[in-house]
Amino acid sequence: MARFRLYPTGGQVRQMLLHCAHARYVWNLAVEQHAHWRKGRRSAPGFVEQCRQLTEARRANEWLAAGNADVQQQALKDFAKAKQARFTSGFGEPTWRRKFVPTASPSTTATAR
Repeated sequence: MARFRLYPTGGQVRQMLLHCAHARYVWNLAVEQHAHWRKGRRSAPGFVEQCRQLTEARRANEWLAAGNADVQQQALKDFAKAKQARFTSGFGEPTWRRKFVPTASPSTTATAR
């Protein structure tokens, strides 16, 4: 098995962090939608409906449209899996995702061997 270590350039690091920001934003919107559900109300939207809503949001929001739709839809798919597994996994309801602040840039962290 071959192992590779990637050293992204500064531009690539910024693009990856932007993908993470878009995925986190979409995840948190899904958490917010499901947090408003109460007994007696119509059920919260599922994966397909959330994908339709994402398409509408991408049309209306320039920042969101600048991101990769596949990354954003994968965040919705992961959220749907987390909602399905909330009883069997032992972790409960999916919660908000916070921004990770790295202590050092991956390109400046080199391992000596």
